[in-house]
Amino acid sequence: MILLKQRFKNYPIQTKITYSNLFVLIFAFLPLIIIMVLYEYFALQSALIKENRILSEVVSQSVAAPMAFRDELATNDTLLALKGIKDLLEVHLVFENGEVFKNYYRYAEDKTNETKMYKILKYDNEEVFLDTIKIEKSIFLRSEYQGSVVLVLSLDSFYNRLAWYIFIILATASFAFLIAIFVTKYISKSITEPLSKLTEATQKMIHNQDYKMDISGIKNSTDEVGTLSSAFVTMLSQIHERDLSLQQLAYYDRVTSIANRHYFEEKIVQTVENARRYGTSCYLLMIDLDDFKIVNDTIGHHVGDLLLRFVGQSIQAVMRQNDSVFRIGGDEFAILIESKSPQEAVDKIAKKIIEAISMPITLDGHQVQIGASIGISCFPKLSHDVQSLMSTADAAMYIAKRKGKNSYERYSE
Repeated sequence: MILLKQRFKNYPIQTKITYSNLFVLIFAFLPLIIIMVLYEYFALQSALIKENRILSEVVSQSVAAPMAFRDELATNDTLLALKGIKDLLEVHLVFENGEVFKNYYRYAEDKTNETKMYKILKYDNEEVFLDTIKIEKSIFLRSEYQGSVVLVLSLDSFYNRLAWYIFIILATASFAFLIAIFVTKYISKSITEPLSKLTEATQKMIHNQDYKMDISGIKNSTDEVGTLSSAFVTMLSQIHERDLSLQQLAYYDRVTSIANRHYFEEKIVQTVENARRYGTSCYLLMIDLDDFKIVNDTIGHHVGDLLLRFVGQSIQAVMRQNDSVFRIGGDEFAILIESKSPQEAVDKIAKKIIEAISMPITLDGHQVQIGASIGISCFPKLSHDVQSLMSTADAAMYIAKRKGKNSYERYSE
């Protein structure tokens, strides 16, 4: 019982609902079937007794005169007429003193059980046995008691009718049970389908670590399941927004909204590994802003933040969609360019960046102008790993700065 209970707990909700409904139907049908069978049993038995009482009345009236005059020939004719009654097994005509006048047996082998004397009762009597029914009827001729007629009848027809009734009841109940199974499965599926979809969506989200999955189609009702689905979708939306916020804080610069140093350190490792695996090249441009500290110290940090935002937007406007731009320090930026060609035109890109950054701009009522020093290195042409790529680009950037600022320099051995 405990094992069955444990197994039931592990079933899906749809199966639990289906089984629960079916168990309820079984426990509801079973007493009803038993009551109907018992009612039919006693109803058939009562009808059989009533029917055989009429038969005993007819027989007693038919044999009253022959029995009074001990007319065996007339009595035999009357008894032979009873052969048409298929359930009639025995007929015994008994005088008042218990002497048997005549016996009738449908089957000859029953004569071996022939009883010569009967206890005579002065009133009608019925006895029901397992396979037969015995009816005793008093015989009167002109109100004078002559004896009794004893009828023994088989209950085969009774049991056949009862068996057919039980068969019909069970067949009807089985058909109703099959319909109930179908309806129960349909209803339980309609109830649990949103939960199944919700479970499936949850498993996919856990596996893919993606909380942006669209499960709005699950919210198809206003019941508890629909409310749960709505709450789940709201929760996912909040989780997604929280993750975006955390990702923004972890990987993106708060001032410029471009990728930060943490993102840069992960991205450059991935970019160098891809270049090594596929035999391509990657370029690193290290950018240091010229005269930014002067603007920041003289005009104010709020203008410095606006200027940094302008620089970030200017660099992104120059770069291609697949190129990556990062702010890696106070006034330092970096660019990663993945290329299949070892002769990428990074010089042109560097010139465009310098031109875009060095344009005079008005910020918060102040006209400011800065420059940019850019150092360029390449993997695997000028470096052999991430550290050497960063150090060579950084060295080239300082060379450009020493040459007079607002310029770029390629690293060269």
